[in-house]
Amino acid sequence: MSSLERYGDRTMRIGNPERGALTEILRAAVDQGYIDLDEYEKRVDVLLAAQTVGDAEVVLADLPAYQRLIEPAEPEKLGTPDWIKWMWFGFSIPIGINLGVWLVVEALTEGSIYFWPIWVMVPLLVVGIALTGAERGIMRPAEERKRKERLRRKRNQR
Repeated sequence: MSSLERYGDRTMRIGNPERGALTEILRAAVDQGYIDLDEYEKRVDVLLAAQTVGDAEVVLADLPAYQRLIEPAEPEKLGTPDWIKWMWFGFSIPIGINLGVWLVVEALTEGSIYFWPIWVMVPLLVVGIALTGAERGIMRPAEERKRKERLRRKRNQR
């Protein structure tokens, strides 16, 4: 099975613009030492006579530049969005201030003071965990699907 069959019909006709672009791949293969000039001339003759994608693929299939062109480039993984980072940074400020005040009061009163920062920490942590979970479980997979679909459409336009 040809690696190009995944992306399109091998019987699809090609024109001069496609032949010109594919000839550039052959020229680059000569420049990089993958084929010599005699082989280049033979392959160009076959490529210029090619009527379909399958005909052209015969002279290109063993070249690394062509393989990189048709191999599916995996989209880069999405990192943590900035809004999640800023949310956690923002939540850390009131939590840190309340913990700091509580520690100072605890040290001055020699213990036995109620841990009241829990009333600030729990709601912020619940909201932060819920939003982070929603981003990781709902928003990120949806964005990954959209990116893969865009990549697939982009490949099919070639």
